[in-house]
Amino acid sequence: MPTPIGHALSGAVVYAVFTKGKHLLKLWKWLVVCMVFAALADIDFIPALFGRVDIANRIHRGPTHSLLFAVVVGVAAFGVMKALGKPRPVRSSVVLFFCLLSHILLDLMGKDYRPPIGVPVLWPFVARSVRIPVGVFLDLHKDTYAEIVSLYNVRVFAHEVMVFGSILSILVVFKLWYASKKGRLEDHGGVVEVSPDRTQ
Repeated sequence: MPTPIGHALSGAVVYAVFTKGKHLLKLWKWLVVCMVFAALADIDFIPALFGRVDIANRIHRGPTHSLLFAVVVGVAAFGVMKALGKPRPVRSSVVLFFCLLSHILLDLMGKDYRPPIGVPVLWPFVARSVRIPVGVFLDLHKDTYAEIVSLYNVRVFAHEVMVFGSILSILVVFKLWYASKKGRLEDHGGVVEVSPDRTQ
């Protein structure tokens, strides 16, 4: 299963997809929010922070990894933004929903060797956990604190940074290039200047 680092980077990818190129480097607060929401489903691992890794592993990948959770949080985000008078609350809440959805999709594609295998996508309507047979992402070792800080897990982190970092870099470079190109066209009134053919 992807780590919180991988999930946060996937939130950055969602941010880049939904943000115009000219705003990519300006809305850093919104970027942070997207990254937090993309990792939010892993709040069920919080007991590990208080010395209870056993409990955390037992309840991890529960209801917070369901579509219902993503929808409820998305609707709650809309309500909060609407109450605060934030601009475009519907669009913003949809973006945050997709950040949460990315978490579920990535966990479906992760290698998983400990029960419950997979994630309960359709909870509470269907309690059974599911996953895609082919594991794309490495399995994080987290049965003990020693495993969490192991060299193997460093390799897992590096793998995720490489994958999501590459996707994010390509996306950002393309959107910045496109925004620059579009800006030059707008500066010329939408007209592309063509140099005369010197061979004639």
